[in-house]
Amino acid sequence: MFDKNEFRFTKTQQMIVMALWLDNDMTLAQLSDRICTSNEQATRAVGQLVKMGVVTRNKNENNRRTIDISLTDEGKKAVKEAQTMLIGRMPESLQKLSESDARTVLECIEKVGSIFNKIL
Repeated sequence: MFDKNEFRFTKTQQMIVMALWLDNDMTLAQLSDRICTSNEQATRAVGQLVKMGVVTRNKNENNRRTIDISLTDEGKKAVKEAQTMLIGRMPESLQKLSESDARTVLECIEKVGSIFNKIL
């Protein structure tokens, strides 16, 4: 969804941002598991995202040894901007498809959207 030239996120950073977009906040261990990476790599990527102002790290109130990671308003804004840009590129991409293929893609997108709406 993110264009690396527009947002300058690494693949790991993109996965972190999207995981947090879907789940609001999670611990570093949960985040590492969710994006299938090591704690070290996730820690490094989260640190970079904190410096960029995209995510925050806060101590968990119930377990002081646990750090909760969440998106900042700036991170949420980046996701919304990426979505808008992606939607803007879609019609151009779909013009290259046959009418039948474009209809199939649209039906699939609508189906996936309705599934995500059920689980979110």
